[in-house]
Formats: sequence, C-alpha cells, structure tokens
Amino acid sequence: MKAAQVLICLAFMSTVTSFAQNEDDALRNSLIFFGGTARNMGTAGALTAMGADFSNASQNPAGLARFTKSNVSFSQNLELPSVTASFYGNENNEFKASYNFSNISYVKAYTLQPEKFNNWYSVQLGIGMNRIKSFNEEFRYEGQADSSILHSFIRDATGTPQAYIYDDHPFTAGLAYDVFAIDPGGVDGEYTTAFQNGMATHERSINRKGGITEFNVFTLSGNYANKLLLGCSFNFLLNRYTETLVHSETYDDASNWLNSINYTGRLDIGGKGINVKIGGIYMPTDNIRIGLSAETPTYYWMNDYWTNNMSAQTDDGGKYVASGNVPTGSYQYNLKVPGRARMSLAYVLPKFGSIGAEVEYVDYGNSKFRSRSNSLSPYSFSAENTQIDNIYKPAVNAKIGLEARINKQLYLRSGFAYYTSSYNKSSGNSLSPNLFVTGGAGYNFGLIYLDMAYVLQSSKKTYYAYDPTLNGSRSELNFKNSQVLISVGARF
Repeated sequence: MKAAQVLICLAFMSTVTSFAQNEDDALRNSLIFFGGTARNMGTAGALTAMGADFSNASQNPAGLARFTKSNVSFSQNLELPSVTASFYGNENNEFKASYNFSNISYVKAYTLQPEKFNNWYSVQLGIGMNRIKSFNEEFRYEGQADSSILHSFIRDATGTPQAYIYDDHPFTAGLAYDVFAIDPGGVDGEYTTAFQNGMATHERSINRKGGITEFNVFTLSGNYANKLLLGCSFNFLLNRYTETLVHSETYDDASNWLNSINYTGRLDIGGKGINVKIGGIYMPTDNIRIGLSAETPTYYWMNDYWTNNMSAQTDDGGKYVASGNVPTGSYQYNLKVPGRARMSLAYVLPKFGSIGAEVEYVDYGNSKFRSRSNSLSPYSFSAENTQIDNIYKPAVNAKIGLEARINKQLYLRSGFAYYTSSYNKSSGNSLSPNLFVTGGAGYNFGLIYLDMAYVLQSSKKTYYAYDPTLNGSRSELNFKNSQVLISVGARF
C-alpha cells in the first residue's frame, strides 16, 4: 500500500492514541446533513425555497419570512442505527436505539402595512434549536487472523529505548509492555511478543454516541414586496461525542506463553461553536421560488479527554496495569470547519403541492486545527492540517423533495439526498456516498398541525483497527440509520 494510502487508512483507526485530534475528527464535525422538523426531514431538506419551516434557520433563514402567523413547534426523534461488519468472512450486525429532541422553536410574525414600511409586508423573529448531526452507531466484529494489534504496537515502538517506552507510547506499546504482552528484543529499542505461532481470534466492539445541536439564538427575516424574502441567523452549536473501544485477542496455539489480551479505550469530546447564516428567496412568479444562502465557517472551542488500558492472560496468570498507572490524556484546542453555500429551487403546483431541489457546496479541505492562544502546551497541528489539505476535496451535495397536497388538511412527502464522498480519488479511500431516502405525512387540524417522517440513511466504509498493512486490521462496515420523527406545532 502506498504511503499516502496508509495515512488515510489510519484516519479510521479508533485505537485512541496519546494525541486524539486528527483529520478524522475534522471530517466528523464538517460532514453535516439536514435535520430539524419532521416536515424538513420527510422532504430530505430539499424544500427550503418554500420556507415556512423553522428548519430553514439552519439552511436558508430567509424561509422564515414565509410565516404569516406566529408559530411554535417541537419535534421528537427515535433513531435506530444498525451496522453490519464483515471481517475475514464473518458478518455481525449490531443495533441500538436512541431518543432525542430534534427541534424546538418559536417564531413571532409581525404583519406590516407596506405603504408605511417601504413595501415591507412582514417581519419575523425566531429562536429555537435544530439537531443537525448524529454520531450514534455501534458495531462489533469477530474472526481469526494471523497477526495481532501487538505487532502494530511493536512497529510503532521500534527505536524507542525501554527506559522511554512509557513516556513515548503510554497509550499503546507502553501498556502492552507493562502487562508483558510485548517484551524487550535482543537490542535496546527492539521489541517482540510471545504470540509467535498460530492464529489470533480478534473481537472488537465500538460504541459511539452524541451529536451536534444548533441553537438559533436569534433569527431575523422579512418579506419585501411579496417578491423577495431575506433572513439571517446567529447560531450557537453544542457538540458532544463519546467513543468506547474494547479489543480482545485470544491465541489458539497452546505453546504460546501469552494466552490472550484485552485492550480498552474511551474518548470524550465536548465542543462549543458559533456561526452565522444569511439567505434570500426570490419569487419571480407566484409559482417559482429561487433561494440562495451562505454559511460562515463554524469556529469550535474543543475539549478532548481520552484513556486506555490493557490486561493479559498468560501461563503465569493475569497481568494488569496498576490503577495509578492507567494513562489519561486531555487537550483543549480550536477547530474551524468549513462554511457552505446553498442554492435551492421550488415550484408550486397549484392545488397539488410543491416540488423542490437544493444543491450545497462545501470544501472539506478547509477544516483547520489550531492550538489555543493561551495554551500551556501549544501544538502546531501542521501535520494534521497538511493531511486535511491532501485528502479532502470540495463536494457538491444534492437533494430533491416533494410535498403532495391530498386535500386542505392532508399532505404526503418524500425526498432523496446524495452526499458525495469527501475524499480525493488519489487518496485511495473507499468511503462511499451517504444516501438518504425519506418519506412523511402532515395533517393540519387548523390551529394545531402534526407531521411525521421516516428517514433511511445508508453508507459504506472500510475500517482499520490498527496498521492497515497488517492482516487482521481491516473490516468492511455497512451502515444504515432509520429515524422516525414526530413534530407537533401551532400557528396563531
């Protein structure tokens, strides 16, 4: 494998190391989809040019200018992600469920007299939140290979004197050395392991949870001449991510002094960010809506905490790391994720509903790490930022949605979204596009309305547990996430 491909594969390693921030963290926080209300989710976020939905505050805030009445809404989301992991011919499926609020909002609409306010027909003030990204997933694989994660640790530690192995590799080789899973070689700086013969049964489980919630602290929109809608939103983002790792190996050759190992890790990330969105929607005719919007980069203040541990079973019994020697790490830093631009188009079908589409441009290579200005241990992040420049590319994401009017009360919805791969072809990465198929329905009771939606997201990627040039590191993941949303709102 080419050196560049090795670096890219390492971005998918969940083995928590002594410095957790890397290009994978940048992509996780910049690969944002659509969220919010059941109406928006049921149409794959494609009807932003139609407006009158608080989710527009996260895509094109000019859409709030379509509210002619004040509006309050809240949305609940049942998330059901499943992952099928393939490892050396074995397949395993893991499923989990989680519940959260995906939207809470209030919009106050003010009707104006255009002859008194220079042709402005209305103004809207909004506040609320939209959940725009989920990190929830869990997967596990099991199978046999003729190599071990210990061989990866040995490669990493080769050249490090024994006296410094705890200092230089505290979360990997240092732990393995402490529990006798790796041993000194014939020369200082060389290492070996008692696992020399037979096969290793690998079992690894990863549990990820969290998400990104965008709080629209202040959203302002207005309707000018019933032809031009304008809007802006000022946003605060709350970012939470937790990953736990359990990696076990059992060696089948009874002549090996080392019988098994158990390696664990945990990574906790918390972040707070800010951004601004502006947008406009032009209505050249009663049936056509054309929308444009732009979003500034999001600036995050991030805090990471990580820890690892290891134990081993040998012919001499169990070997463990003393509780006081279990390593932990933490770091505070800044992260900028790229802004994006969106263009949307909608067409109103009189008495039949509407159809809409949206395209989004985002350059994933514009993410950047930066040390805090007041950091006691500053770090340049030059290698990580160079890697981001080298492997990520600009992308154009597309969505299309339909809202069919069955009668004055009942609406049916559907949508499709395609988020292209964020990697350059030359990188050798096999991350597939993210595909969304959506559907839903809405019923207007008058003052109260009820919306429901179903969203199916699917993607595939290659996962590397450690050094990708070693057998036993690679598995294939098939990810599917079903979401069921219910929104309740009132217009008054």
